[in-house]
Parts: sequence; structure tokens; C-alpha cells
Amino acid sequence: FFVFAASRSLADLPPLQKWLGVLLRTALAATLALAVARLARTTDATRISTVFLVDVSDSVTDEALADAREAVQEAWDARGENDVQLVTFARGARAVALPRDLEEVPALERHAEPADAGRGSNLQAALQLTYGLFPPGHLRRVVLISDGGQTEGDLLAEASRAEGFGVRIHVRPDRHGAPAEIAVRELVLPERIKVGEPFPVRARLFASVPAAARLRLYMGETLNGLDSVRDVELEPGETEVEFRSVVRVAGPVTYRLTLEPEGEAGDGGEEGGGEDGGEDAVAAGESASPLDRFAANNEYETSVVVPGKPTVLYVEGARGRASYLARALTAGEYDVDVRSPRAIPTSVRELERYDFFILSDVSADQVSLGQMDAIERYVRDLGGGFLFAGGERGYGLGGWQGTRMERLLPVRMDSERRRDQPSLALALVIDRSGSMNGQKIELAKEAAKATAELLSGDDYISVIGFDSRPERVVRMQSASNRLRILRDISRLTARGGTAIFPALDMAYQDLAVTRARVKHVILLTDGQAPERGITELTQVMRAEGMTVSTIGLGADVNRALLQSIANLGGGRSYLTNDPHNIPRIFMRETTTVARSSAVEEYFQPMVVQRADFLRGTGIEGAPYLHGYVATRPKPTPAQVILESDLGEPILARWRVGLGWSMAWTSDVKNRWAVEWVRWRGFSRFWAQLVREHMRQRRRQRLDMVATREGDEVHVVVDAIGGDDAFMNGLDSTLRVEGPMGARRAREGEDDPQLRRTREMPLRQSAPGRYEARFPLDAFGSFVLTAEHRRDERLVAESATQLAHPYPAEYGTLEPDEALLTRAASVTGGRVEPDVGALFDPEGETIRAHEELWPTLLYLALGLFLLDLLLRRVRLWDRDFERARRRERRA
Repeated sequence: FFVFAASRSLADLPPLQKWLGVLLRTALAATLALAVARLARTTDATRISTVFLVDVSDSVTDEALADAREAVQEAWDARGENDVQLVTFARGARAVALPRDLEEVPALERHAEPADAGRGSNLQAALQLTYGLFPPGHLRRVVLISDGGQTEGDLLAEASRAEGFGVRIHVRPDRHGAPAEIAVRELVLPERIKVGEPFPVRARLFASVPAAARLRLYMGETLNGLDSVRDVELEPGETEVEFRSVVRVAGPVTYRLTLEPEGEAGDGGEEGGGEDGGEDAVAAGESASPLDRFAANNEYETSVVVPGKPTVLYVEGARGRASYLARALTAGEYDVDVRSPRAIPTSVRELERYDFFILSDVSADQVSLGQMDAIERYVRDLGGGFLFAGGERGYGLGGWQGTRMERLLPVRMDSERRRDQPSLALALVIDRSGSMNGQKIELAKEAAKATAELLSGDDYISVIGFDSRPERVVRMQSASNRLRILRDISRLTARGGTAIFPALDMAYQDLAVTRARVKHVILLTDGQAPERGITELTQVMRAEGMTVSTIGLGADVNRALLQSIANLGGGRSYLTNDPHNIPRIFMRETTTVARSSAVEEYFQPMVVQRADFLRGTGIEGAPYLHGYVATRPKPTPAQVILESDLGEPILARWRVGLGWSMAWTSDVKNRWAVEWVRWRGFSRFWAQLVREHMRQRRRQRLDMVATREGDEVHVVVDAIGGDDAFMNGLDSTLRVEGPMGARRAREGEDDPQLRRTREMPLRQSAPGRYEARFPLDAFGSFVLTAEHRRDERLVAESATQLAHPYPAEYGTLEPDEALLTRAASVTGGRVEPDVGALFDPEGETIRAHEELWPTLLYLALGLFLLDLLLRRVRLWDRDFERARRRERRA
């Protein structure tokens, strides 16, 4: 192309100059093409790049850092054409810039950020950082200056990788030895601890120099009772000291050992300033004693969960009356959790921690359907023991008839009417205004039907629906006409406004002409109504022996009016926002008025069927009970253990799924059981009853292992069943409680928020293996428990504890020269090499890849300038020269 262009050129240049330009342009094009192609050459190089890795963690002394700087300076001065770089490391690694014109290497600084940067040594991470620092074409060398103590990572594993990358590791161990230091290495508790039995607590102590120290052992926040303070003489190395302790209360227990330096061994020095001084030293990170560099490792915490007594949940509906049974069970070696009905657990998981559940004198409207379901599942699926005790709000008196609780119990609540019980005339006055439409009116009809079925054939019932006008839905008639009554109630529909007075007056007229000893009205409404005449009518009804109770539904009712009607009418007033409570309130009110199931008379319970738990209780000589709630036993397998002189159940039981359900129809306090609570056998009777019927914890215990891995804890559970088969598909949850002693965060702060409980899933990672990880962000002791479920049923448990009393850096106190030596030998490095050895290739070469495109670009620039000269200046033209000479002569 260039030849063709030159042959066609019209430039007036000598031929030689023209063809020389063609040659230059051709060379220029070729040079540019080679530069674009990135032409390179490969040679055998012997230049060396040496990276110094200097340990600046807290375990390294200032003297050791000064020696390390001198070693770097010596290599820097002798480097020649070789490369020298610097990396400092502790928990993390950082490259330190060393400009080429630097004359003096700066002092080596410890890592200040984050605050816990110096509380660990990760030699593996530091070595990994060097891989990206070596320039190409250089032999790779690392000089590791450290005490060899690693708290994270694996140096030997990384040394094997480094050898594969062609990195040779030289090491310079810290020759200053361990600093003057004393520490608590470990606090060891027995695997099994029983309440009330003494056991040993072993402390493993370390000292690098002879020292005197005082030990204090704490259990919780107070000094250990049996053995708390020791003065010891420590010799270099490890020392073991044994304390004695005893646990009086079951549950998590935290032990803390403090060590206070008092001077060199045998000098009888002063005490180390007490506990306050110790805490200040820990917060500062350094110890004030010359014999103790770190104060943080002078304390050690560990926790253990001590299994305790069986736990009983006791819910008592009569305020202030729970002490009788609670004291009896406590004397029988039970832990009793007494609650009011408001605190009844709402889920099976809440009930799971209890071995037995007693529900005493609680009405049905105080227990939700969800709570009833949880109780039933607790008995059926978890094998829990359950006792339903009577009282003024128990069984039929509390509106329990027809509920899920009645299905759970071994007795029926529809007891037969006795001859001395009075007949009842009941008028149900139900609001059917437009606001009652839908679910409200349907539940009201359900309540009316249940009430009709609850009454005996000798009772009377009427149902009046009202809006702006009243209507007799069911005329006053015998409750024996159940089919007709239920059919008529079904016709009740919602419409219109709200007028209470006409409906209440209609109920008064019906009751006035009815021959019954007990006459009662239940008024249900969900809105406002005119008050005129209601007060006077209620007073008239009360004067004629009639009573009135009211039920207010929703937030819009006239509460003051309903309360006034109930007060004047001698009845009760109920308020609820949940329409689902209506049926239970109706039934409770009906049974309260009828008192058909309450039997208040003196009797001595008789043993009908022998049971193991009755042995030794002296039940045959038990005192009289003063009353009970009448019930009827269900067919076999229900067992009546005790009965009244009328042949009605006092104590009955039966199996429900895995657990026991029991019915005690009297009460457990100082009304009907007033003589029993003073009986000498009261405590033994209830203790043995609970022990025989409580949940038997036979769940499998699976091994759990928790290990620290840097800033994390790795938890592993191996689930192998009793048949040696893997337990797969479990729904496992890990619960981490701690730090139990609330020691301090990494920054040294005592933060109450750290005393927390965390839950996380244990995920299956292999057949029968479940794993979890969580961050370790505080110091102290941790209790780990796990629950393993299948189909929501608890099938196994796991438990362990983890101690993390202080940074791991403060526990690795002796230099580990052996580790450094092995790392050097893996890569062919040396121990304490001189400067000459650092830059001696020892016959080793490396293929150096040199890029030529920069040189080619410079050459192309020179060729371009020459070509430009040839195109602008005429050279070697004889005719032109002769013309110029003639010009000069002229």
C-alpha cells in the first residue's frame, strides 16, 4: 500500500528520500501493530519480593514490636532491586505503605479500630492478604514475625496452600517469652449436679512467673456459700484449685471465679484492690499489677442447668385462696407456679414446661377456646397430668357443661335433680335489633338453645325477642318440650330498633303467672335504649321475688344502665366484646341461678376403687368435706376413686391419649375443704396424687456440641434414635440464653440488653445432623437448649453450655514456636533467617513476563517524527544544491 501510494505521489522529493519515507511508514505501521498485539517476552528472573507479616495483637509486647521494626528496617536498607512490603495483623490484617524513597521504616502501630481489633490473632487471614501484594516476576517470600498464638484460622492449612502458590515462609518467633501474667484458664463443673448435694468446682489457673493471688468464687451475684475465698501461691505453669459448692434451687446456675494478684510468691504483698478495682482494670484492658498484664483473663464464668423438682401450674379462680394447696405441694417437693385465670397459657409450648396442671374454681367464660384446646393437647399429646377442681365456679356452676373441657373430663355435668331442689322459671330477653344481625344473633340463638337443654323437665322457660317491640318467640312452658322450644328459638331474626322496657315488662308478666320457686330474667343487648320506666319495673320485679341479670355485648352498650338493672334486680352484670362468649355466659348464669349442681352438706368421701397414690395417706380417716358440685361419671374407662354418700363422684380419673385427666368435684381451699386443709394428710394426699399422674419425661436426649469459631458459635446436634437410625426431618429449635452473668460486650461495657434469649432454627445438613451458627458478641457464659419436634410433638431434647469469659487472645499466653517452625518447614522456609538469606534466590528462578508494547510505542513515536522530517525537508537533491550555490554567487 505504501509503495503504491508513493508511486502515485506528486510530491517533489528526491527518489531516495521518497523511498526512504515508504520504508519508515511501513516500519511505523508494523511497530504499531506489534504494540496493539501486546508483544511480550519471557525471561528467568531472580528478583525477590519479601512481605513482612508482623503480629501487633495484644499478646505481643512493645519490646517485640520494636525488634520487629528493626528487622524490617534492616531488610529495607539491604533490598537493592528487590521488593519489600509490610503487613501488620491481629484479628484482621492491614498493608502498610512503604514508599520507594522511604529512608526510615515508621514505628509499628497496633490496630485501634475496631475497639476489639487486638483481642485476637488470625495468622491465616494475614497470610492470605500477601497473595495479592507480590508484584509479577518476583520470587515470593514471607517473613512471619509473631508469638505463634492463633485464636482464629489455621496457619498450617494456609501454609500448605502458600507452598502451592510458590510462597516461601520464613519465621522469626518472639524470643521475649510470655509476659508476666496470671490467668484463670477454666472453671470446671461436674456433668451432673443434684439439688442439695455438694460437688467440686475445679479452677485451672496459669502463671508465667511465681505469684501470690486471692481467689473468690461466686454463685450468681453472691459469694459461694460452702467455699468462697482462697489465698494461693502460683508457680510458673498450670495450677488446679478445688472448691466445694451446693445448689439449693433448680435451674440455670452461674459460677464466677475472680483472681486478684497480691505480689510475687512468698512476699506477702498487699491485696489487689478488691472487686471494684478488678472491674476497672477489666474495662481498661490492662492490669495495674506488674505481674499481670491483662486483667480481663482474671475472671471466668460458666453456667450449668441443674435439673429440679417437678413443676406444677396451679390456676386458682378464688383470689387469695391459693395458698392452701400451693403450700401442700411445695412441702411435697414440687415447684408450684400459682397464677390467676388471666394468666392461663394460650399454647401447648407454654404448657410444655409443666408436669401437672391444676385448674381450680374457674368459670368457663374466663377460659378461651384456644386455651381449652391447648389444655386438651397438653394432656393428649404431651402426656401431661390435669386436675379440674370444683368450687362456686366449677363444673356446671361455671358454665362448663357442653364445652370441650367437659369432653376432656371423666365426669358429665348434667347431674340429676334432687327432690329438695327448687323449680326454676327462666325468661330469656334477647335483643334482635338490626345491629345484632349476622354472627351475634346466631350465637344468641345458640346460647338460648344450650340454656334450654341445660334445664330439667321441672323447669320453665320463655324466650322474648325485642327490637322496638317485644315478641314471644317461646311462650312460657315446661323445659321438657325441648324439640318445640329449640324449633321456635331458630325462628329468631334480627331487625328494627332497641326498646328494653316493653320486653322486660313482658318477661315480668310471664313470670308473674308462673308457679316456680326461682324466677329469673337474663337480658342480652348490644346497644342503647330509652331508660324511662326500667328502674321502677326492676324494683317491682325484685319485690315480687324475681331477679334480673344483664349481658352487654360490644362497646356501644349503656353499661351504667345494665349495671343498674342487675344491681336493682339482685342479679349479675356481664360485659363482653366477643360474641363467642355469649353461650358460656348464658350457661354460667343459668347454673348459678338454678344451683342445681351444688351440694352443700357434710360428708366423708368414701373410697370406691383403690389406687396406688392413696397408700399411706390415711384417706379412710380423712375429715369431712362441706360440699361439692354434683356430676355423673362417664362410662368405662373412667374410674371413680372417691365418691360422696349420695354415690356421686368426688375424685375420678381416666386416660386421655398419653396423659391423665382428673376431676375433683369439691374445692381445694377453706370453704368446702376447710377441714381438709387442716388435715395432717392433706399435703401427702395431693403430693402422691400429682406424682402418680404427672407427665413422665421420657424424651430422648440428643448430644449437642457448641464450639467457638472466631466471632461465631457452631452448634451441631447428631440425632440418632434408640434403634441406631438417623432421625431425619425434625423441626428443631435452638434456644440461647446468655450471657448468664451479663459480663460485658467486646468494648468492655456492662450492657443489660445483653442478658437476652435468642431462638433460631437448627437446620438439617446431613443425615441425622442438625447445625446452626450465631454471632458471639458478648463475654460471659451461655446456656444452649434445643427442642426437636415431629408433627409438632416434642420427641427429643438437647442441652449444653458454652463459656466465653474473655477474649481468646488473653488465654493464649505462651509463644507457640513449634507452630511457626512447622509452617516454615512446609514451604521450605527458615527460622530466623539473616538479611542475606531473605534476598538469596538459592538457585530458584521465576519466569518473568515482560510487556514490550511501551518500548514499541516509543519506537513508533520516533519513526513518526523521522517520517514527518522526510516529508517536510528535501535531502540528497543535487540539482537543488547546484541552484542554491548559483544563487549565492550571484
